[in-house]
Amino acid sequence: MFNTENILSNEQRGHDLALLIAQAEINKTLVAQVKSENEATELDIYPLYLTAYHEALESFSKDFPD
Repeated sequence: MFNTENILSNEQRGHDLALLIAQAEINKTLVAQVKSENEATELDIYPLYLTAYHEALESFSKDFPD
């Protein structure tokens, strides 16, 4: 087998996790709208992604130092 620990950079890990968090928030918002039968509301994904990315990057940098 091969070592996969350093194949991804911390930036790539952070990006991947931030995308998953943004997708989960979108899904949560859509489900809530369907259940309440409210009109669609706007969801600004970029600030959500950016916050998640920076938090994930900080955590990954602790777990996977250079």
